[in-house]
Amino acid sequence: MSKKMEDVASISQILKGKKVPILVLDQRWHKLFPDGVKPNEIVSIEQKVNELLKEQGKLVNEIKDLKKAKKKLLDAIVSGMSDAGNDKKKDKQQKLLLETKERIEKQSDRLMELPYEIKKANEELLVAGMAYCYDELRSRTEALETLTEEINVQREELKEKVAYRVELEESVDATYSLMHDLLGREVMNLFDKQV
Repeated sequence: MSKKMEDVASISQILKGKKVPILVLDQRWHKLFPDGVKPNEIVSIEQKVNELLKEQGKLVNEIKDLKKAKKKLLDAIVSGMSDAGNDKKKDKQQKLLLETKERIEKQSDRLMELPYEIKKANEELLVAGMAYCYDELRSRTEALETLTEEINVQREELKEKVAYRVELEESVDATYSLMHDLLGREVMNLFDKQV
């Protein structure tokens, strides 16, 4: 059994008895993929689920239509029972009724299989989606840690530069003050104009 199939099987066990929404019909699922960008594997499984859902809807409608046709045929056969003759028409109606019943049974059998197939495909989609999301989370967490480290380093460098700036400002102020005290205001004003 492949790793992916083992994952699906173990997820199936974990999810037993829990209601999992059909992912392709849930907006929260689509929000997991910003800008609708999804890996090919996920797109492929989503298409599979969508096709199964379409088939299910189509079968429900076909069975409904076949049951209506069956009822009309039965009504026609019942109303034609009292008519003498026209055995060819009666045989044709009975043959058509039998074919309709067989189609209803066949479509109903397929319709009963579909929920299991949809559930299985949905679980496969869940496994693929969760693997993708956890990879993304892991990648983003690593990027976040790296960025946080870089910010901390830059923060320390900035602190050192701010301290050095304060030190330089104090040194400039002290030097200017000493020169002012030593030379006086008039001489310093002359130097200030030249500098």
